[in-house]
Amino acid sequence: MEIYNIAYNLYVQDGEHEPKQMTNFTPVIETAYYPLESSQDDIPAYLGIQLILEDGSVRSLTLPMTSNLARTIVAEEPRAVLLKTGYAPLVQKYIVDQLSKTGRSGECQRGVYLPGNGTYRLADGQHVTVWNGRVAGSTKLEVPYMIKPTNTYRITNSIDRPVPTLVRTLLENDAALVLPVAYALLVSRRDVLTAEQHPLQGGLYITGVQSSGKTTLARRVFGYTERIGIPGKAALVLEAVSTEASVRDTLSENPGCVVIIDDLAHSSSRTIEAHRKKLGGAMLRLAANEGDSTKKGKTGKTDHRDCTSGIALTAEFVLDGVSELTRSIFVYLEKKLNLTEDVRPALIGAILEDFADWFADNYEHAIELLHKIADSPDILKNLGVDGADEFTELLTRERRIQDNLALLQWAFVCMVEMIKSTVKLSPHREQALYEKFWMAVHLSVSKQVDEFAKIRTHLKKGNIAHLLCEAIDCDEFQLCRKKSKLFKRNGIVWKEKNGVIKQVGIKQTALVQFIRNQNGYQNYSSRKITDYLKDIGCLTINEDKSNTVHLGKIKDGKRSLPRVLLIDVETLRDNAEKYDLFEQQAHE
Repeated sequence: MEIYNIAYNLYVQDGEHEPKQMTNFTPVIETAYYPLESSQDDIPAYLGIQLILEDGSVRSLTLPMTSNLARTIVAEEPRAVLLKTGYAPLVQKYIVDQLSKTGRSGECQRGVYLPGNGTYRLADGQHVTVWNGRVAGSTKLEVPYMIKPTNTYRITNSIDRPVPTLVRTLLENDAALVLPVAYALLVSRRDVLTAEQHPLQGGLYITGVQSSGKTTLARRVFGYTERIGIPGKAALVLEAVSTEASVRDTLSENPGCVVIIDDLAHSSSRTIEAHRKKLGGAMLRLAANEGDSTKKGKTGKTDHRDCTSGIALTAEFVLDGVSELTRSIFVYLEKKLNLTEDVRPALIGAILEDFADWFADNYEHAIELLHKIADSPDILKNLGVDGADEFTELLTRERRIQDNLALLQWAFVCMVEMIKSTVKLSPHREQALYEKFWMAVHLSVSKQVDEFAKIRTHLKKGNIAHLLCEAIDCDEFQLCRKKSKLFKRNGIVWKEKNGVIKQVGIKQTALVQFIRNQNGYQNYSSRKITDYLKDIGCLTINEDKSNTVHLGKIKDGKRSLPRVLLIDVETLRDNAEKYDLFEQQAHE
């Protein structure tokens, strides 16, 4: 079977039969665009095709390499005709046969496919930064290339002199603006962070008092991705009720951009609020590439999908899990935020454009700064805190928090470097910018310290058996050894051998109050506590099935001793279990 063209029409010759016309066009591959990591035998991602119609006119098309190219051509060019649908595979074969000649003189060229925003290393070692559909900076590529088109949004950047406007805006507004701006810059270089072994490990968490402007802040900083055809309509905004699947897809398909997850709100229903908190935690894990980022395709195969975007959550409340806290970069609004008119998506979009150019032209310097800052974070030094305070304790223990802040510091330092390369920045104004940044970091860590303190009060130190063993060892109940003293004490050592306590009797009210005073047990009922003691077999049950027992009377026989919970201490110790939940949850 031979396929050939005559007068720009494709024909098929099958055996001794007359040639049959298949199309009124001839597709000629000019360039085959291959992914960066592809080998000589791989399939290209896109084809640059010269479509020559039978009248000699030419239409240039850039099409994804699929199994139905013939139908795609006909759909793209109304004048192109496929005479029979059954000819589609033959047209496909004609096109594929041209690929075997890629790179030969006079035949189709081998080009490079760049999959959207990011920094890529070519085969010759050259680094190329792509932003907003173009190669950024002064980089010149010697090979043909194409950038994955975006058909859902465009990045708005229509503003004159964005850099001096940014400087003025950061200095005139509340420090709460600084971290979101730095985060936008950081996310735009997220692929570089991953490549350099300093991955971003969380998302921006904007919270605060009611009507403080959380959503306004998020949309005016991160709303630079506008829906195509709808100016001013932010494209990458999801509601807090979105499914994990939709969040996962959005985070993996929009590299370098920040996705807004708006309005994680309270609910009168505990069930609904618990669901929202669970969803918020899942979103933060996805943002840190630590969630379920896989998707099953039509073929049944499961593909891993990395998060290539950033996430900005606006919420009325703070998530109450340790692991969620460590993945949150807090922006806390303790009062209504009043932003100047300059704070708008077009400014951030324009700054991201300039930042991409600066980064492309200063790649080696930027990477050097990254390792200088992120390899040995100096957050504590720059905050100027006492080495023994709660800031130190938190940031030393929770390295994930410190690492995220160090990355924000790097983005901010790079931003200042970009500013200085564009406009004259006085030492005074440069210092003022850094003071704003460190004020913002201080406020962020302060909020984190507060939330960790709250969460500690709800984390269990161990099970009830462990807590009671500790209490007995520390004489928390002030146990007496003489029956007569039990009236004024909380309990009694009932059995003891060689100085080792074997059995104790503790008044039920005292024991229940002690347990309820422990972290994580504040809402435990008396029944729930005694049921636990019975379940582990350490509680002596009276003949009348009562949980408490009567220990008899004192020697004068006139007064009965108070009733107590009679507990076998050895059984208690056998069932004691200490929790390390704080540390465990922090690293989940």
